[in-house]
Amino acid sequence: MHILIVDDHALIREGIVSVLGGLRPDARIDACGRCDEALALAAERRYDLVLLDLQLPDRPGFHALEALRQNCPETPVVVVSAQEDRATVLRTLDLGARSFIPKSSDTAGIRHALSAILAGKVFLPDSVYSEVAEPRSTPGAVPWQLTDRQLEVLQLLVAGLSNKLIARRLDIAESTVKIHVSAILRELRVGSRTQALIAVARSGVSL
Repeated sequence: MHILIVDDHALIREGIVSVLGGLRPDARIDACGRCDEALALAAERRYDLVLLDLQLPDRPGFHALEALRQNCPETPVVVVSAQEDRATVLRTLDLGARSFIPKSSDTAGIRHALSAILAGKVFLPDSVYSEVAEPRSTPGAVPWQLTDRQLEVLQLLVAGLSNKLIARRLDIAESTVKIHVSAILRELRVGSRTQALIAVARSGVSL
């Protein structure tokens, strides 16, 4: 696994590297402090995961996330930020982030979040869960009646891929992807991709 950490605070970078090293000793980890550096690295290498701060000196706010999603649309991005109000979290999900880790978390909390993410789960702060219904079965099991193809589409949807990219990845028509997405939202009892992501996080399912 190849991971990129993007944060302008060296202490934060070093802390995350330390936690990741304990969780995944075989991972290759790169780190930088600016969005332009991250984009240059991502253009050279294929990352399995990017951990991104929102307040970078060259592209503050959501601009860095937007730039990474535009330039690396198939790379999962996890936001790690001190801006952790509900509106900010939801906005990052709307822009294609896979998970959100609050910087207010202690070391054990960050380890728990990263462990869940590395296991294929979605991690989000508790504040966002009021938006979706409780899962209908035991956490950890898939609590929805979805076909194998719908599960594939859901996995790519959670990773932030557009319908066009999902169609390309699965070698199916984009119109077929739209049909699957509609069926998934109905089954998850949600009205949007962002709410689907929250439902997956709440269920504890690994995708």
